[in-house]
Amino acid sequence: MSERNNPLMKKLDKWLGCPLLFGLGMFHKKSPKPDIKAINSLQIAIVKTAGIGDTIVLSAVVDEIRHQHPQAEIVFICAKNNAGMVKALHNIDCIYEFDMHKPLKSLRNISKLGHFDLVLDFGPWPRINAIISYFIDADYRTGFKRKNQYRHYIYDAVVEHSDNLHEIENYRNIIRKAGFVVDGLLPDLHCNSKFTDYKNYAIFHMHAGGAIPFLREWDDANWIALAKLVYKKYKVKIIFSGGKADWDSVNRIVISLEQYNVEAYNIAGEYSLTDMAAVLQNAKLLVTVNTGTMHYGAAVGVPLVAIHGANPIKRWGPLSKNSISLASDRMCCPCVSLGFETNCKEAKCMQDINVDMVMKSIEKIIL
Repeated sequence: MSERNNPLMKKLDKWLGCPLLFGLGMFHKKSPKPDIKAINSLQIAIVKTAGIGDTIVLSAVVDEIRHQHPQAEIVFICAKNNAGMVKALHNIDCIYEFDMHKPLKSLRNISKLGHFDLVLDFGPWPRINAIISYFIDADYRTGFKRKNQYRHYIYDAVVEHSDNLHEIENYRNIIRKAGFVVDGLLPDLHCNSKFTDYKNYAIFHMHAGGAIPFLREWDDANWIALAKLVYKKYKVKIIFSGGKADWDSVNRIVISLEQYNVEAYNIAGEYSLTDMAAVLQNAKLLVTVNTGTMHYGAAVGVPLVAIHGANPIKRWGPLSKNSISLASDRMCCPCVSLGFETNCKEAKCMQDINVDMVMKSIEKIIL
C-alpha cells in the first residue's frame, strides 16, 4: 500500500519524517550547482514513489532529459506498487523498487545504487521521498518546497510547488532548476503493439485510485445509462477497465447491462499496466474519471472524455488536444490538490455532471 492511502504511513511520514528531515538538514551543506553540459554521461536518480497518473505526467519530463542527454543513466526510484507503471515508460535505464513496508532495509540498499550526479525528487508532499533523496549518494539534489510539508531542508536547490500550475509545469520547474532546457514535451506512451482481444470498442473507467476516491467517482446508474446510449449510437462494445480490486463492482454493471442487450465486458485487473497502452490506444473512445487511466489515455492519444470531481482540471487535467474535461461549477469545487486535504463527505460535484453532458461531449470528441 502506498503512502497516499495508508493512514498509518501518512502519520509516520509526518510525525517522524518532519523532525528527521529538519535534523538532517541542520548538518547538510549545500553543494554548488553542477554544469550538466560538461558531464558526458550524467548519472541521474529520479525519486517518485507513488501515483500512476503522476508517473505518466512525469514521463514527459523524463523524455526531455533523455533527448538532451542521450548518454545519461536514468534510475527511477519508486514504491513497489508503482513499478508496473514505471516499466511502461520509454526512457528509464533501471528501476529501484522501494519497499514501503521495509523502509530501513530499502534505505540501506539505496547505497548500492552507486554515485549520482543529480537527484531529482518529484514528490510534492511525502517526506519519505526527501529521506530517500538524502540517503542517495549524489552531488546535487533538487526537490519541492511546499507550505506546511517541512521536507525541503536536505535539498541543494528548492522549487516552490504551486497549485496554480498544471503538475507537468511543477515537474518542469524541477529540471529547469537542475539546469535542463524545457522543450514542452507532453506524455507520449504510444506503443507498436496491437490489441486483438476485442475490436471496435469504447473503454469506460469507473474507479479512481489514491486517497478519498469517492470524491472522483460517478454513480453506477450514470455508467449504465451512458453505456446504453453509446452502444446504441455508435455500435461499439463497451469495455469496463479497472484494477483487480474493482472486478466485482465492475461486473455488477456488466451484468446489469445484459438485460438491455448491451455488449459489455469486464477487463478489470486482466492486463498489466504495460499492456494497457495497447488496450487504450486501439479504443474508439475512453470515458473516465480523474485517475491514472485518464492520463494514460491522453498519453496514447485516444479520444477522451474526463469526468472531474474534487480535483482541479487546471492542475490535473488530461494533457491531450483530443480530450474534453467536465467539472462542476460549485463554489466549493475543486477542494483537493494533494489528494487528501478536504473534509467533504459527499461527492456533490460529481453528481452535478449528468449523462446528457457526457454524451454531448462524446459526440463532439468522436465526430
